Amino acid sequence: MKGIYLHIPFCRQACRYCDFYFTVSLRYKDAFVDSLIKEISLRKDEGEDTTQHSLYLGGGTPSLLSPGDLEQIMEAVYHTYSIDEDAEVTIECNPDDMNTSWLRSLKALGFNRISIGVQSFFNKDLQLMRRSHNADQAERCVRKAAESGFDNLSIDLIYGIPGQDLKEWEQNIEKALSLPVDHLSAYHLTFEPGTVFNHWLNNGRLIPVHEDHSLNQYKTLRKKMISGGFDHYEISNFARKGKLSAHNMVYWTGANYMGFGAAAHSYDGNTRSWNISSLKDYMNGINNRIGVREFENLTVEEKYHDYLITTLRTKWGADPEHINQYFGETISNHFRLLSGQFISNGSMWNHKGRVAIHPDNWLISDHILKELFTT
Repeated sequence: MKGIYLHIPFCRQACRYCDFYFTVSLRYKDAFVDSLIKEISLRKDEGEDTTQHSLYLGGGTPSLLSPGDLEQIMEAVYHTYSIDEDAEVTIECNPDDMNTSWLRSLKALGFNRISIGVQSFFNKDLQLMRRSHNADQAERCVRKAAESGFDNLSIDLIYGIPGQDLKEWEQNIEKALSLPVDHLSAYHLTFEPGTVFNHWLNNGRLIPVHEDHSLNQYKTLRKKMISGGFDHYEISNFARKGKLSAHNMVYWTGANYMGFGAAAHSYDGNTRSWNISSLKDYMNGINNRIGVREFENLTVEEKYHDYLITTLRTKWGADPEHINQYFGETISNHFRLLSGQFISNGSMWNHKGRVAIHPDNWLISDHILKELFTT
């Protein structure tokens, strides 16, 4: 599988936990769309003779774009690259942007999947995180999307929020299960450097939840989602049958992907690259054909580490034969020895010829990965 990611860097306001590249000014929105379309055309050789299986508009907040903006972008992508007729075409949306007319426009433009940034169905959580929507909007937008003909809906929820007790977290999950949702991404709150939450953490204004509370929330999440008919296929992701995120599977299987827009990342199997995280510099570089990308050629060890970081996030795990074939006998022996020790103590398991971290231990996967790395 291969995919295309488009980073739309605009947001209505800054959430207190987010460290993604974004701007709250829409002043350059039209100019950015023009530059994005130019970048897509300038890099057409990268995707030549390759069929893309996923197209994903993320951000930022892509739902701030008008149907006209989206139409221009979609035309550029489909004119430049070969997109599989059954490709998953996703757009990230905020609940307060989703009116019926706009949703119908999405459908007409070929979007077949919507990922909605709900984060919580409690207003106190939304206000703490400084989200731009309220709980009622969060619920209504999901139903509205389903009524508009979308049968592949994903929502995001966050747990580990200070002040969020276990009962409230259970109610969040139960609300999600009561809605026409096919996919759930549930992330533990992290305090990323440079964010308001991290600043509040450092000055004592915000106290993180205890590890035991986080673990209880995670166990509750797994239990309720699985009993609700969802497959827990990746640390943070659950899906109904046939509704896995095709775009995320591109990342988790180590497939190639192209990223367009300020701060977007790309990977071709040997090289990682990323666009500069400055809207003005990005647009200036594209318009004047000045390089806007940085590159990193990966060593064999780095490719091996990337393979573990992605595959061991999933229920399928890593393939020892793949490791031997692509990374060599020395690394293969190292993996077999160390993974064997984790299998013996129950942290990992053999799963259909592959080696996976047991889902009960996914929250401590960073410790396991460090031991499996070569350096």
